[in-house]
Amino acid sequence: MKLINDIINELVDTDKSINSPLLKTKVLASRLQNKELLDWVTNELKGYENDEDLPKYRIYQGNLTGTYINGTMQYNNQPIPTIGMNEGLIKLINSVNFNQSVSSLENLIIENKSGTLERTFPAELTGLIQDNWRKMGNPYLQLINSKVSIGSSAITEVLSAVRNSLLDFMLKIDAQFGNITEIEELKTKREEISTIMSQTIIHTSGDGNVVNTGEKTKIDATITITKGNKQELEKHLKDIGISDKDSAELLDIIDTEEPNREKKTFGKKVNEWTTKTLGKALDGSWNVGIGAAGSLLAEAIGKYYGF
Repeated sequence: MKLINDIINELVDTDKSINSPLLKTKVLASRLQNKELLDWVTNELKGYENDEDLPKYRIYQGNLTGTYINGTMQYNNQPIPTIGMNEGLIKLINSVNFNQSVSSLENLIIENKSGTLERTFPAELTGLIQDNWRKMGNPYLQLINSKVSIGSSAITEVLSAVRNSLLDFMLKIDAQFGNITEIEELKTKREEISTIMSQTIIHTSGDGNVVNTGEKTKIDATITITKGNKQELEKHLKDIGISDKDSAELLDIIDTEEPNREKKTFGKKVNEWTTKTLGKALDGSWNVGIGAAGSLLAEAIGKYYGF
């Protein structure tokens, strides 16, 4: 079918906008009366109004940083720990959702010169983050501002996911029904087309891994550590890329102080170790996104303590 061939030809030309093949796909979806495909392509063209409808390829974990005063010293753009914070709040803080239309995302790539996208949090949310940090053992720390940031390369990845998913879909349709020339005949293949869509567009990501950004490594999110088992904790730290030296340091101090089991917060030494390790995620010496890093360390240490 000519319409499908036209869409394929435009998709393989990466110098062209994705907007045109998406518009043609909208025509195809309407003629096929395929609501699932029509809804997806409409959202990509107009943008997603609800976060609940966002595909996984449009959701990233950013880096939480801020400026704070500790004593007489001010520290700018430093990593902020989220240990002890409600999981829902951690997800809210670290998540970077790309709701915009594909044309808006394409323009954003052109307009953004810094290579970084940032979202500054309102004072109310910064206050919650500060209160959680103070509970870790420093009641006088003052968080001036906080933000989540992500490399602009994430936009390129989103657009690439849309292009590749749509191309996979069209290629499979062409391979199976390329000999069909009439739209009415193609409409009779509605169930087969829906199956192909679920294989190529709906399930485009989500493999049980922690989502990181840029070129950071993906790390398996399953953490199995028995309470008090240092061997399992050491193995987990090694698996997620913590150096032997840093692992040994945590293992030396983790039993020297008691955590607050009621509030599920750690002692001063463990908090200091965690903050230092999160800094390595931020500067790239630990190859994992800081949003994922905080969750990985918090859950591992928490499981060791039996939380």
